[in-house]
Amino acid sequence: MTLKSFFIPVFALLLLLTSTLLIHQNNFYRENYKPFPFATVKKEPFYSFLASISGFRVLVADVLWMDTVQYVGDPVNAGENYKQLYTKARNLITLDPNFTYPYIAVSGILFFSMNEKDKAIELIKYGINNNPGYWQLSLYLAAYTYAKADNIRMVIHNIESAVKQEAHPPMLERILGSMYLKLSKKEPANNKFWTGKAVKLWLEMYEHPSEPENKKYAETHLREAGLLK
Repeated sequence: MTLKSFFIPVFALLLLLTSTLLIHQNNFYRENYKPFPFATVKKEPFYSFLASISGFRVLVADVLWMDTVQYVGDPVNAGENYKQLYTKARNLITLDPNFTYPYIAVSGILFFSMNEKDKAIELIKYGINNNPGYWQLSLYLAAYTYAKADNIRMVIHNIESAVKQEAHPPMLERILGSMYLKLSKKEPANNKFWTGKAVKLWLEMYEHPSEPENKKYAETHLREAGLLK
């Protein structure tokens, strides 16, 4: 063996080790690399295998999202009532469960265009479990449950969850107050309970308004209830 033929594989090995170390120290790698959760995948399409090898689940999920957008925009797929949409969405969020937009966009199509209400609600609930601090998902769940069965109790529960999150729209507090009043009329036996929750909310909005409109809203209702002069 010549000296040259000996050093070439050694040099290649050193180069590979150096490159690997540099990649692992790179911020881009740390932010995008996540191990693939094989245990959560029932069927492994080719892109799942690709993601598991590369480790770049977030990047592969972005590619899948573009594929989903193109799929929805194809008239042929619309004619077939987007029969592969739910599967595509589940595969995508399995790769990147913190990619929040697919939950909202795909669930909306499932609920309103495809009449797959249960699947839409299931998708949103899955999104909430993976992203409990993303209040928009709770708001969508509130809208879906209300539209499906006029379930005001569930709507209130979901809006209450959304209101607890930072940076929620102040308008949600006003909607919540209106829902308390609506339920107090729908359930006469529990009128005092729901009215009491509404009053507590109005007092909080009046003392600590998240925007001027909320203070005006709370003041109006507190005057009507005889709690302000």
